[in-house]
Amino acid sequence: MTTPIPFIPDRFKNNAAHYLSGRPAYSPRLIRRVAEACKLDGTQRLLDLGCGPGQLSLAFSSWVDSGVALDPEPEMLRIASGLGLGVAPNIEYRLGSSYDLSPEWGRFQIAVIGRAFHWMDRPDTLARLDKLLDPSAAVVLFGTSHANDASTPWLAAYRALLDEYAQTDPAREQRKSDSWESHESVLFKSAFASLERMSFIEKRRVALESLIARALSMSSLSSERLGARLDELVTRLRSLLEPHAAEGWLDERVESIALIARR
Repeated sequence: MTTPIPFIPDRFKNNAAHYLSGRPAYSPRLIRRVAEACKLDGTQRLLDLGCGPGQLSLAFSSWVDSGVALDPEPEMLRIASGLGLGVAPNIEYRLGSSYDLSPEWGRFQIAVIGRAFHWMDRPDTLARLDKLLDPSAAVVLFGTSHANDASTPWLAAYRALLDEYAQTDPAREQRKSDSWESHESVLFKSAFASLERMSFIEKRRVALESLIARALSMSSLSSERLGARLDELVTRLRSLLEPHAAEGWLDERVESIALIARR
């Protein structure tokens, strides 16, 4: 069994401001496909676990009756509630983590987790969700990946530069180790062992500044960890990306992925 990454509630305190502008958005087509696959019809209650700045709860807000968006970082919740203000009045933003989940929260018909499952005690989280989710409900893990080929000649060097500065982060080392279990492996050992994967691949234009923000959104590259070296990293990133940017923009291929896990 994979040892959980130590829980640090304010892990993203210094990264939250860069998350929305830096991290790639999930494809709207994927959101619709998941909503249809999970038979969302506006009557369900949603749990957005580790919601960050609230992209998923906002995206699903029109597909459900109500929802709870949960995150342990107050700054993330501040950004999420601002994102949903006037747009998603049916979403409640709540401070807390997967360790706070209990039957007292009531029942949910879908739980979504975007880029956050690896930070949790995954078996414990799934066991808690088993007590909260209706029998036909699903746990849906969201993520994005990026193709590294001739269409993105900057990407390999960009990744290598981030790795150079992030390599001493213990949490990153743990997730990169051979002993780290995949999400699929963890799910197969849980009550939610029936898996379905769906994805959409899109060619997108990304601003150079967004790629800088993407680096700054990573906890392994926080100012708390790197100190003055963070400015050095930003300078090197600009030098790397500028030759590939046309008027400040680059091309990338983004795959938006959803792993739907049911009982």
